Amino acid sequence: MEIKYLKKSIIGGVIGGLIYAMFMAGFDYFGDKNFNTGKFIFHFIGFGLFQAIFFNYNFRKKDKKTNS
Repeated sequence: MEIKYLKKSIIGGVIGGLIYAMFMAGFDYFGDKNFNTGKFIFHFIGFGLFQAIFFNYNFRKKDKKTNS
């Protein structure tokens, strides 16, 4: 795995996971539920990992398409 793809994928996954986790925590907060740290971390890691894998796939696909 090339470093440029890895770095972009990790940054995209962290940002995407953080935004998603904050959005879901906001739904809980405005739904009169208490803030749950475990749920926040689960959303952050789960969605962030999905985003990182998705970004890595897209970056490689785009690079392969432009180099061909």
